[in-house]
Amino acid sequence: MIFFKPIKMELTFKNTFKQNISSGLVVFLVALPLCLGIALASGAPLLSGIITGIVGGIVVGFISGSQLAVSGPAAGLTTIVASAIISLHSYEAFLVAVVLAGIIQIVLGLVKAGKIGLYFPSNVIKGMLAAIGIILILKQIPHAFGYDADAEGDFAFAQADQSNTFSEITHLLSKLTPGAIVIFVISMTILTLWDTPLFKKVKAFPSGLVVVIVGVLASLVLQSAPDAFHLKAESFVQIPVFSSLSDFATNLKFPDFSKISNPEILSIAFTIAFVASLETLLSIEAVDKLDPLKRSTPLNRELIAQGIGNSVAGLLGGLPLTAVIVRGATNVNSGAKTKMSSIFHGILLLVAVLLIPGLMNKIPLASLAAILIMVGYKLAKVQLFKDMYKAGWNQFTPFVATVIAIILTDLLKGVLIGMGVSIVFILVNATKDLIYTTQKITPRGTMKQLVLSEQVTFLNKAHLNEFFSSIKPGMSVWVDASQTRYIEQDCLEILQDFKNRAALENIPCTITGLKDHYSFLEAKVEMIDQHEHGHHDHQHYNELFSNNRKWIAEKLDLDVNYFTKLNKGQSPPYLIIGCSDSRAPMEVITGAQPGEIFSHRNIANQVIPSDVNLMSVVQYAVEALKVRHIVVCGHYGCGGVRAAVAGGTQGNLDQWLSHIRDVNRINNEELSAIADPETRHRRLVELNVEAQVYHLQSTAIVQNALQNGQVLNFYGWVYDLADGMLHDLKIKEPKKYPKQITV
Repeated sequence: MIFFKPIKMELTFKNTFKQNISSGLVVFLVALPLCLGIALASGAPLLSGIITGIVGGIVVGFISGSQLAVSGPAAGLTTIVASAIISLHSYEAFLVAVVLAGIIQIVLGLVKAGKIGLYFPSNVIKGMLAAIGIILILKQIPHAFGYDADAEGDFAFAQADQSNTFSEITHLLSKLTPGAIVIFVISMTILTLWDTPLFKKVKAFPSGLVVVIVGVLASLVLQSAPDAFHLKAESFVQIPVFSSLSDFATNLKFPDFSKISNPEILSIAFTIAFVASLETLLSIEAVDKLDPLKRSTPLNRELIAQGIGNSVAGLLGGLPLTAVIVRGATNVNSGAKTKMSSIFHGILLLVAVLLIPGLMNKIPLASLAAILIMVGYKLAKVQLFKDMYKAGWNQFTPFVATVIAIILTDLLKGVLIGMGVSIVFILVNATKDLIYTTQKITPRGTMKQLVLSEQVTFLNKAHLNEFFSSIKPGMSVWVDASQTRYIEQDCLEILQDFKNRAALENIPCTITGLKDHYSFLEAKVEMIDQHEHGHHDHQHYNELFSNNRKWIAEKLDLDVNYFTKLNKGQSPPYLIIGCSDSRAPMEVITGAQPGEIFSHRNIANQVIPSDVNLMSVVQYAVEALKVRHIVVCGHYGCGGVRAAVAGGTQGNLDQWLSHIRDVNRINNEELSAIADPETRHRRLVELNVEAQVYHLQSTAIVQNALQNGQVLNFYGWVYDLADGMLHDLKIKEPKKYPKQITV
């Protein structure tokens, strides 16, 4: 896995225009029937769904800080909207609630309530994405086969047509439309083959648009086929057709503010604001995870953008809006780069409803079903389930619970159920043996060690009692609390009681690492084992082991088989030769995990062919581990490079640094021309790295490997201590240097 910081391409309007236009077009084609279907399911005018889609694309798209999320009417709000319209007896009164909901969302953004979105665990978010993918597939299967009883955009398990997601599929078996099946099969074939070399030359053209065009043409051709192949009227997109702009304007609905004093309107506004905000934060979190560039959306700004969007939508007669996962996922899968894609999709919705509704109504739902099924497949790939399973039961179980719950209920209920299961696992883990307990035989008898976690609460009482109950006279005890920041009173009393019991029964007991406000418990008795507890007076030494225990716990929490896998062997892709400086640890700088870097470090990152230590490392890395990339990494501010130039060193160190003086001498003309001493030093660091890359490439080990056809890539890096940045020197052909002989 590549763990180095990627080079970010500047995303300008010009260099992202083609991708954004292409993806915006596909999102528009998907959003169009969804807007209509959600309006229909909500019992609202059809035009209201289109208005919300336009506002979500243009207004929210312009204000939002998200580059890939797309907003529009949400299926999760259909029940709320439908019941609100009925209870208020007026769609115009309902629009007042939408406007007020937007204002409430703006306030939530201003008070920085967006951070709520950061509290959803990743296993729940991934479960939500997988569930949406599965729902997309299940809901589109009927449309793919020409059975369109349930409107597009209805994602609830219990449908408006009195069926559910699964029974709808069984019903279609008796109501198949051959023409829709033909269009669906053709569409899926195009989508499947589009990314293959067969279509390489036309890959830049959006596959979704091709599918729609082919679908329209196929439906026209099928009109001349036998009647069984003809598509029904409800198997096409159905946009309201207006004869003129004035006709369009007369169909707009506006809020009736004379009803604002109705307390029920305020109650509905708060409900919409809360649910819409929560769905938006969940969708934003999910789309950010799908973003190939891993950009992070400012959540408070998003709430403000959503609030403005809802207020505008309400004023124009639209439904409430949220960021929608289906649109966002389609946007990502279509190759969008910036939010111009969302804005463009909103513009297309406006153009479609005003200028070309008749043309849009020729699009068969079977073609759109193929696009959405492909989106669903990419969201719910089998590999995602495998990865979550490998991560351990504490990750997999909440993930699966979220998937099942969302499919059988709705998005919010499913996420809350997934959160509940995740919290149960957190509580269960909290009641386990704190971090762990160990037992060993020492010259003085059996010693039991208990390592306390960062938080010790009432959930740990049972295990504390169990541990201390197992202590018998003749044993010794060490309680390591070096990681502990908080101990609840109940647990303090258990520790105090055991301390008193240990004094009465002459049980050697040591309690170490307690913070100042718990120091009254510190047991200062004879050390149990001088080797084990010699760090009692050396806090920094003790912290090394404490950090190790914490690291173990973190790894096991993510994957219970982590160390079993690590123990099986190594196959690192990288060999990195770096400097011994304590401030430049390669694994930390690059974010590498154990098993990803094979490393060697020495003063000033030297490559000296007569250094048996280094050459052994290189030989093992190249011949045994078959690494593919070899890096020499220096760092600005290198003490070895400074000492080599300043002189005054003696013995082995002086002999070692003489090779840097050779690099300085060979490049004297270039370096002397640099007036600033610090700039001159930085350049010498770079030249030293380049020299070592040359020496490395010249070794017999490397030359033999290259002659045998082994692929080896060489890089020169410099790490900047001043800002933490890692720089690739992009060495193509390093300058030749004299061979080094001595160490």
